[in-house]
Amino acid sequence: MTSIKKVYFCFCLVFFSSYTLADTLDLERKFNIYAKLPLVPKILVMDIITSLKIKNNEYTYEFNIKSKNIVDFINQVNGKGKVLGVIHNTYKPTNYTYKYTRKNKEKYVEMSYSNDMIDKIVNLPEIDKSQLSIVSDDMLVETIDPSTFFLNLLDYNKTKECKNKFKIFDGKRRYDVVFTNIKKTKNNTIECEASQIRLGGYKKDEKVSDVFAASDYIKVIYSENNANDFVGYEAKNGPVKIIIEEIK
Repeated sequence: MTSIKKVYFCFCLVFFSSYTLADTLDLERKFNIYAKLPLVPKILVMDIITSLKIKNNEYTYEFNIKSKNIVDFINQVNGKGKVLGVIHNTYKPTNYTYKYTRKNKEKYVEMSYSNDMIDKIVNLPEIDKSQLSIVSDDMLVETIDPSTFFLNLLDYNKTKECKNKFKIFDGKRRYDVVFTNIKKTKNNTIECEASQIRLGGYKKDEKVSDVFAASDYIKVIYSENNANDFVGYEAKNGPVKIIIEEIK
């Protein structure tokens, strides 16, 4: 393959999200996260800068989250994380680290994976599990971390065309995201609806303010005209709606 063909090949891979076919890939993407209440314009609350590097069948995914505006109904979060993993139909982590600050408290999570199991979990400070619903070892089989879940959502094919079920564990909470419906709109977009099922790691009757850990519904939007490119993400918890849009 000539050098010109290689450049063209990589160009197509980036814009058509066929990452699993690439020998190497280095791609940075930026996203804005908005919060919205009924009858109120959306407010920019965070931004995320991500870096995805793929070599052969292995990937490194790094992300940097920064809070932008202070609102009472969303916790401010600033943090950096990194995921190492392999690609086998979907992105699957082998090691996950996330260091962040929330409510002026520094926290750290690390998880390592082997044979579809989590063989190491570190939470600093340690979590008091006595008040939480149980997360058994069986519930951790074939789970992925939240950032790998988001990475999979960026590729329509990784969702099995919106028919997949993702098992997610963030070091504390265990939940499933199950796609339930898909529809095409007049705007030439594909809207994939999903439900989030809380399984463990939550307090009884807890009103979780973290929309990502407890959503009433999830909707992922793709462009039908542009190789099913990611357009946006929506999630709602009570009156609060979270909207994620990519900065082009």
